[in-house]
Amino acid sequence: MSTNKRTLETITIDDSDEEKAPVAKKPPTSNYSAWAEIFNKKKTEKSKDAAVEKAKKDADNELRRQKLKDAFNERKRREQIVNGSASSSARPSKTQEKSKKIEKPLPAPRKSKKSEDSPGPSGSSSQLDSQDSQDPSEFVASEIAIGTGERLIRPQEIIDRRDKVFLEVFRHKKYRSRLQMQAINCILKRKCDVYVSLPTGAGKSLCYQLPAVVHGGVTIVVSPLIALMKDQVMALRKKGIPCETLNSTLTPVERTRILGELAKMNPTIRLLYITAEGCATDSMKALLGSLTRREVLRYIVVDEAHCVTQWGHDFRPDYLNLGALRDVCPDVPWVALTATANEKAQNDISSQLRLRNPEAFKAGTYRDNLYYDVQMRDHLPTAPENHMASFITKCLTIDQAKTTSNLTKNEKSARTQAKKSFTGSAIVYCRSRSECEQIANVLRIAGIPAMAYHAGLPKKERNEVQEKWMSNEIPVVAATVAFGMGIDKPDVRAVVHWSPTQNLAGYYQEAGRAGRDGKRSYCRIYYAKSDKNALNFLVSGELAKLKTKVRKIFGRKVDAEKKNAEGEKAAMQIKSIQVGLAKMLEYCESAKCRHVAIAEFFDDTDCRPCGSNCDFCRDPKATLQSAQSFANAGDSHGSVFRRPGTSRAESGFESVYGGGRRGGETEDELLSSNTSSKDAMERMEHEEAKRVRGLIDSEFAKRRRAAPAAPTVPRGSRRVEPATDISVIKPEQAVIKNVTLESRENWVRYLLRALETNWIVSGPPAGITMKQCAEQLEYGMYSISKNETTYKNKLGHKLAEIKTLTKKNEPFHYTNTAVEQNGFVKAANLT
Repeated sequence: MSTNKRTLETITIDDSDEEKAPVAKKPPTSNYSAWAEIFNKKKTEKSKDAAVEKAKKDADNELRRQKLKDAFNERKRREQIVNGSASSSARPSKTQEKSKKIEKPLPAPRKSKKSEDSPGPSGSSSQLDSQDSQDPSEFVASEIAIGTGERLIRPQEIIDRRDKVFLEVFRHKKYRSRLQMQAINCILKRKCDVYVSLPTGAGKSLCYQLPAVVHGGVTIVVSPLIALMKDQVMALRKKGIPCETLNSTLTPVERTRILGELAKMNPTIRLLYITAEGCATDSMKALLGSLTRREVLRYIVVDEAHCVTQWGHDFRPDYLNLGALRDVCPDVPWVALTATANEKAQNDISSQLRLRNPEAFKAGTYRDNLYYDVQMRDHLPTAPENHMASFITKCLTIDQAKTTSNLTKNEKSARTQAKKSFTGSAIVYCRSRSECEQIANVLRIAGIPAMAYHAGLPKKERNEVQEKWMSNEIPVVAATVAFGMGIDKPDVRAVVHWSPTQNLAGYYQEAGRAGRDGKRSYCRIYYAKSDKNALNFLVSGELAKLKTKVRKIFGRKVDAEKKNAEGEKAAMQIKSIQVGLAKMLEYCESAKCRHVAIAEFFDDTDCRPCGSNCDFCRDPKATLQSAQSFANAGDSHGSVFRRPGTSRAESGFESVYGGGRRGGETEDELLSSNTSSKDAMERMEHEEAKRVRGLIDSEFAKRRRAAPAAPTVPRGSRRVEPATDISVIKPEQAVIKNVTLESRENWVRYLLRALETNWIVSGPPAGITMKQCAEQLEYGMYSISKNETTYKNKLGHKLAEIKTLTKKNEPFHYTNTAVEQNGFVKAANLT
């Protein structure tokens, strides 16, 4: 008890270390009023201090909110100015109104509605000219993006400006991955060269764009394509970042303006995009030397760095000259970025660019939101075009139309139904221009809005197609491989390759344009024996050119050391092309996890089978069966019209022409011999293609001479079994000499395929199937033809008629020919 009493008596109230009045002891337990008075007094003092502190915090928060609000309003006002609507929707603040009252611009002469709505040039050095679509007066540079132009040294300043630019200029809330953030922080330090390998859509561009804006000054970006540079410049200018491009398409006035800006002591241009060819010129080297001496050159960035190595799938010899820029600007840090490079390519990139102790940031190839699969085009149950149209329709989310039970009373009375709409977009990659047009027509017939994009279109039309696709006005584009580079479109739900690429690295890069938003997306290849033959044909031409180059190298009178070096580079490129094609064909023909196959090509040993993100892991049995069917089909000369269960003879090309010179031609070659090798002619130079075609023709001639002569068998002595997948009317008839049952069955197949493509939407007439229509068309021509030539010509014209209607998006009108029992058809019933 005595201990407890003593503890109570020693309790004191002390909340500061300052000198104060003597400490008051707790009064006796009987005098509770004195204790309460002291306690309340202290409590009141604390509450006052808390109130003052809270008021101070509220004031700081209010000031911070006001600053953010002003910054947001300023940003919004600038965006409205860029869009040409500042006079109608932008509401200036009080300070802006005051400044407008003081400085009123002189009235400009009224020329047109366009010039009246768009603001005139302000004379500020931050309002730069755009080379493609923007007017010089419409671009308003962000003050944050311009900055002071001085190089930052203190780490805290770099961190503060990094976060401000990241949030307010690029409008990102978080980094796409931890590896991306680490790469950006390393580049910001400017202490070493950096190598970055990230998958397509993982944010490689931000790795150099953010440091370029943070540090100010000028950053040189080397890019392989002018179209790619223009797309990136346009995207950066929309964010208020002043950037330009120097290329061969500029006018003298534009080039003079850009060079004049770069000649200033403190240029406002933050990123300058140039080509590898431009870097080799003396004028560009002089410009880089001047920027280096003025200490305004911050980085040299090599985008798509795989173009510098012979091990890459897109080697460009001009990239080999980039390493010489080290002598011009030795102390400037370099950044090399790529999405497709294995270990050999990475080492070669570092060697060719002369990177100094580069810090490497390399991500794995696996993306769990992408689903890879391969469809064997020769073994599909329906027409491949129809199959692809159905696949794209399923990939793009469709808003189902309202059912009658869900309609309101007014909607029922008006008999209105919601139209089918697509969410997301898709790309169909084709090998040639004609394929692009054909696929776009087929998709339009199937009810899917689609347009073609290729180099044969005028520039204005290509830009319109790209803008419509970017704005989701058109969900599908059938394009050649150049489409999509540098385009950051997050909602691409499907990337379809109508035929495989020549290199697995190229396919990985193109397929990676799907699913940039992290949602489930699909990457599909349609593969056939004809594709394999076409790829071998194209690659053989490229290899022939390289081998010719090697022979010329060793035929020149130069140093043996130089000969060996150039010969080794050419040999390396030849091996790279061969390995890339072999891996691409292996990817299509083998039954294994698709993600693992891609990872092995890029030396990514950490990748494990995906489990459910490819056709093999989802259904191994079906994928293995499809691969075995493809392997067992035997060699083919390129027909896409064979169906499962049919042999080479049943496919038709040997039996139609009896194994002669035209025995290996496809249906298109049957109708027009001028279309032979058209796709390859578009991809290769005319002379080289002609030479390789001659080699192929000579090989076929050798095979024909080596083939044993077919034994002469009297008619009727050999019994031919009818095909299982197709039938003809009255197969027992043999009224035309040399027209066998196999030939008739093949013509029915051709007609059936043409009708399937034409009737994707409308379907066959009521009461009859497509197969019956094809059989009756064939028998109608067979029964009225007197010889083999007439029979083939009539059917060829009928096929051409159906295909012409398909290209015009018009249905083929079928009329029953009313075949009579005696084999004759009334003239009035012929179509």
